[in-house]
Order: sequence, then C-alpha cells, then structure tokens
Amino acid sequence: MLDTVVFEEYWRNIKVSAYTDLYAYDPENEALLFISLAGNEQAVKAISSAIIAGKTISISREGEDELLLNSRPTSRHRIMSTKLAGGPLHQIVADARFYVTTESDSRLVAIPPDKSLHEAIYTQVLAPLASPMIPAWAEWLSERLKDTDRIREMEGTLRVVEVVADEQIIDEIISEGIRTAQINFNEQGGGYAGVH
Repeated sequence: MLDTVVFEEYWRNIKVSAYTDLYAYDPENEALLFISLAGNEQAVKAISSAIIAGKTISISREGEDELLLNSRPTSRHRIMSTKLAGGPLHQIVADARFYVTTESDSRLVAIPPDKSLHEAIYTQVLAPLASPMIPAWAEWLSERLKDTDRIREMEGTLRVVEVVADEQIIDEIISEGIRTAQINFNEQGGGYAGVH
C-alpha cells in the first residue's frame, strides 16, 4: 500500500506530493530516519531536499491520522536515486547511522521481514566489530542489549531499531557472559549461549 507524502510551505506557495511504501521514524521526536519516495522527479527531489533541510513533511494513509515528521538538525543523510521506466523518480533518503562508516555509537538497523531481530543486529552491527563475537551468541547478546535499554524500536512501515552500543560495551557484555558461563565454546569449536 502506498502512502502519500506532502511537503508544503503555503507562504511560499509550495506544495508537492509523492508516494512512499516504506518509512521509519523515531517516535520520541518524530524524526524521519528512512523513507522510500517515488513520483514526479521535481516533487521527489523537493521532498528529499526538505527532509535534509529539517523541514516538516506529512505522511498520510487512508483512514489514519496524518503524521508530521522532520529530520533531526544534527542528522546526516544519504540519498540513493534511480529513474523508473516512464519517467518517475525513486529515491531513498536514509539517516547515515544505517551505514557502517558512521562514527556514532548509535546504529540504525533495518530488519528484513525474513530475519529475526538478533540475526539483523548480528549481520549489520556485531559481525563487522573486532569483538570476539560468534553467531551463536547473537540472540543472547541482543537480549542483554534490550535488558539495558540499548535497543530501541522505531515506528513506521519499515521495521527499524536503534542500537546504542560501541565496541567497548559489546566487549564488556561478552566478557561478562564468558566469565559467568552464560556463553561459551563447545567441544566442537562452536558457540553456545544459554542462561545457567
């Protein structure tokens, strides 16, 4: 289902609209974190520019209240574009925290419909770290991060979580898990995670 996205500045006589199938936002401050836009090229570019400039956009779905969203003033975004057959433009505007190259200790993780939370966190956040992390520990570690409020669910049509943990925090949690025998290695060289 497509939702309508509108950017309007009535005092400047500007009103443009496009469509979105996926978006995610932070419910604490209504900051738009991710949006997939399609429509007329000028409208899509105007809405993308408005998002990057921190202006308010609205997203509406038939039968539901209109959402008024903006981007955080400190956010950096990346835009990916492609021209569709017949002329429409498709753009994805995503907060830079979705990408590994960000220097923040806060990461945004998009969770594909066919993956669990811990699988997505493992592949997008934990695997690239130098920490001694193995896939068998991912669910256990994700639970520890949730227990300490280091994983926070976003809202929208795309499932996204914010993971607030740097490599030092991950190392400390893993070290504690090994010390307390909540995680360990089995005889075959694989990993085990469980609470004893």
